[in-house]
Amino acid sequence: MNTDAAVMQEYEVRRQAMLQAMQVDVWLPRQSLVHAAPAREYVLDWQTGDEVAIQPTARSVQPRSEPTAAHVAPAVAPSPTRSEARVSVRDKLALTALKSKVNPAAQHSASRTAEVVPTAPQSTPAAQVAAEPIPRFALQMLRADNCLLLVDLPTGEAFQSRDPDYQLLKDMLRAAGLSDQPRFLRQGTPLVWPILRTGNLMRSQNAAAARACVRDLLSVEQHSEPTACIWLVGQQAVRFGSDQEDTPLYSVQSFAEGVQLWSLPSLETVLEQPLLKRDIWRSMCAHQALWQVHNDG
Repeated sequence: MNTDAAVMQEYEVRRQAMLQAMQVDVWLPRQSLVHAAPAREYVLDWQTGDEVAIQPTARSVQPRSEPTAAHVAPAVAPSPTRSEARVSVRDKLALTALKSKVNPAAQHSASRTAEVVPTAPQSTPAAQVAAEPIPRFALQMLRADNCLLLVDLPTGEAFQSRDPDYQLLKDMLRAAGLSDQPRFLRQGTPLVWPILRTGNLMRSQNAAAARACVRDLLSVEQHSEPTACIWLVGQQAVRFGSDQEDTPLYSVQSFAEGVQLWSLPSLETVLEQPLLKRDIWRSMCAHQALWQVHNDG
């Protein structure tokens, strides 16, 4: 080794010793890489020598109760000597190489375990139920003559007299031949889901529980006063007021004996797409007999 190489190697030893004192891992190339800058020979030959090949193995199997000076409190310990610094760096490299060569089966088993363990809980029904999302919605319940109205509240706030969507609802009731002054039920308080915000039972408020709650409230209201038809106005009202998950708009379903469900788009959607009023009118003309017959009688 010439003088320049010896100086550079001494500099590399000091650099690695300082990095180790700062608890920074040092990695050295084992071979020249294609299309990369050529590595210095003293770096590629860093682990040559019989004493280097033996010392890392002996040091790496020492118990934790007897740590070396190079690994204990680098901030207060004296600076390591050149040979200690070289051996310490080589220890890490040799230990990494030893693990990859001697115990490949253990690494393969660990990787297979890591792949299998996360998927095991997903196969259980309990985990699938817990992962089911909780629906979030707000519904306003009203009554106009012999019709119940279940209406989406996109903002979660109750209707105000000057709201454009409430004015649209009154126009629809007038066109259907019903009172355009609907009565607010539940003292005007919207039905907000989920009901519970904290606690262990919060995760049980899934879509099935929400549908059961909404339909139970509709059943109570339709038994309290004569009811011929229930208007489901909006996506959430249609979804949780019906007994099916995907109920088409403008369709009629049976809710109870003598009581029908009528599905309509949300008031907000109708305000954004005025052409939907034509479809609502056609469906209203087709099903208007549901509530008019009862009113005439």
